Amino acid sequence: MFSDDVSHSSASTADSASFVSRLLWSIALINLFVLGLVAFTLNQSHDEFEERAEVTARNLSQLLALDIAGDIDKIDVALLSAADEVERQLAVGGIDRQALNAFLARQQGRLPEIFSLRTTDANGIVAYGLGVNPAARQNNSDREYFFRQRDNPKAGLVIAKPVFTRLDKRWAVPMSRAIHLPDGSFGGVVYVNVSLEYLAKTFSAIDVGKRGSVSLRDAELRIFAVYPMSPDIDKVIGEKLVVPELRELIQAGSDAGTYTTDRTIDGVERKFAARRVPDRPLYVVVGRATNEYMARWREQAAMTLALALLFCLTTLISSWLIYRGWRRQLAATLELVREEEKFHTVADYTYDWEYWEGPAHEILFMSPSCERVTGYAQAEFLANPDLLYTIIHPDDRYLMAAHRRDAAHEDEGGTDFRIVRRDGEVLWIAHGCRSVFGRDGQFMGRRASNRDITERKRAEEEIHKLNADLERRVADRTAQLEAANKELEEFSYSMSHDLRTPLRAIDGYSTILVEEHGTGLDDEGRRLLNAVCDNGRRMARLIDDILRFIDMGKRKMAYGDVDIAKLAAEIFTELKAAACAPEGTPVRRLRIEIGALPPSWGDCDMINTVMRNLLSNAIKFSPADAETLIQVSGLTGETENSYAITDHGVGFDMRYADKLFKVFEHVHPPGQYEGTGMGLAIVKRIIERHGGRVWVEGRVGEGASFHFSLPHRRI
Repeated sequence: MFSDDVSHSSASTADSASFVSRLLWSIALINLFVLGLVAFTLNQSHDEFEERAEVTARNLSQLLALDIAGDIDKIDVALLSAADEVERQLAVGGIDRQALNAFLARQQGRLPEIFSLRTTDANGIVAYGLGVNPAARQNNSDREYFFRQRDNPKAGLVIAKPVFTRLDKRWAVPMSRAIHLPDGSFGGVVYVNVSLEYLAKTFSAIDVGKRGSVSLRDAELRIFAVYPMSPDIDKVIGEKLVVPELRELIQAGSDAGTYTTDRTIDGVERKFAARRVPDRPLYVVVGRATNEYMARWREQAAMTLALALLFCLTTLISSWLIYRGWRRQLAATLELVREEEKFHTVADYTYDWEYWEGPAHEILFMSPSCERVTGYAQAEFLANPDLLYTIIHPDDRYLMAAHRRDAAHEDEGGTDFRIVRRDGEVLWIAHGCRSVFGRDGQFMGRRASNRDITERKRAEEEIHKLNADLERRVADRTAQLEAANKELEEFSYSMSHDLRTPLRAIDGYSTILVEEHGTGLDDEGRRLLNAVCDNGRRMARLIDDILRFIDMGKRKMAYGDVDIAKLAAEIFTELKAAACAPEGTPVRRLRIEIGALPPSWGDCDMINTVMRNLLSNAIKFSPADAETLIQVSGLTGETENSYAITDHGVGFDMRYADKLFKVFEHVHPPGQYEGTGMGLAIVKRIIERHGGRVWVEGRVGEGASFHFSLPHRRI
């Protein structure tokens, strides 16, 4: 027995080591898969943020370039008008100072971006315009715009480098046109000063972030205007800031391009988009600070990594619980093996003579004690089944024959008869037998025993109890062993599946442990097990939402006309039907008001998801014990249409509005309202993929209004 215990212990140790090894490898593979998926997702989102920042910078630079081109055209019209007026008056006999000054004042008043519109004579003396004193004889012949107009009759509109004006004492960008005398010779210039403050104000109208920048440069990289304006503006305006990437772009003759550099005025790394002003030798350069536009990505990356670490922790805890359950099953299996050994020990070394006779009267088992009782060896009975009847006393053989006939119709029977031992001694045997059946009910022959008659009752009762108990325990242990093997098989199979399959397996095994073995756990064990179940299911939902969130960023969009009003009505009808009891009685009183909504242009399936999430959100956060009113309104703008979904529910504190559209963020206490915190993040991703915007307004206890805009259809 000692050697058997040692062998069982060795086998248990080997099995434990093998199982732990497989379990650890499986958990490692799952976690590596999750971490790989996280790394891939973060890399994809990083590239997406970079691309989005580049697109935004390009769009902003294009918008500013067009605005500046329009302003320059208006200024040029004013210069041409002023030059024509001067030439007209010269042609009819001379300049009427009062009339010309009034004309220049009217032209200047129409252009808020300029602060002077003046003329000079052929020698550069400032002659006419607001604030001009002829007696002062202000000479501008040294100005770049003057000698370029004087020396080049075909110069046209000249945009000179910024100067600090002598009369107005502030920085400006001069623009000029030549004045010609009646004989066609050079007669001076009409010029205007464009305010740098106006340009900075124009630049500030676009959102480039707190650390973004906008500048206007010429082909020689001189800075004409910059935003935000530096305190050392005098050291910046008109100077050349050599940026190799921008210089290569201009030298290559490109009208637009992007680059990233930290060679900036303040040393901040930015992603820049340069765009040439149409038909002008000027370039608008828009820069967005890398640290700013990647801040949200870093937040999302931190959240994703936190979830991945939570998943890894969950798998480790689950693995420990599974290992502990497996150890219990292994202990039960070993106990069953020991019980089987005890059974064979009792059966083989019992004092009585026992055997098992098969359906065809073949000997399936013969206890070694047969030799002690009969004098014949075990092998002799196995080789010659008729020996059982040969040794019966001739006068008692009829008893066995009658017993066999009766026993054929009974589960259990018995009789007493005499046998003749090998040495000729005659013994009385109390013979008892019972049918043996397999688990499927199949008849497998007959068993019980032959013993001294005086010990018959006691022996039969003891053996009956022992056999019943052993059979029950064998059945229980066998069932437990099969269950354990099945669990191990399913667990091994689950390790080869993807992430959702291990989560479902963890949930399934945890549920089995609660239902079938919960009584064997203490309170802390049950609490931990329930925590594993809850976290596993939550992780599955979170992964589904993350993949859905990622899918919304990668799915190919199919643009088309979308009827927002019709879509809102259909979705609300579905949601209202879902709020009804089985018999059709409304559980909540829901009502919707849909205003005149402009049609939109986008991916119909994605816009459906947006409306469904926002309407569901409005219903969820409205009081269930009163009528729920949801209002859908819209507005047509110059470049986009905007829509609003308004409820009158619990509302929220506007201090936390920036959290609403972030992944997994909640502004209400955890658990108060169901959801994973992905719905509004998906809404934001869809709208931004359409080139639109999302924002929200609300007050605690007064409801909330979610807005989104969609650009007009692009032709």
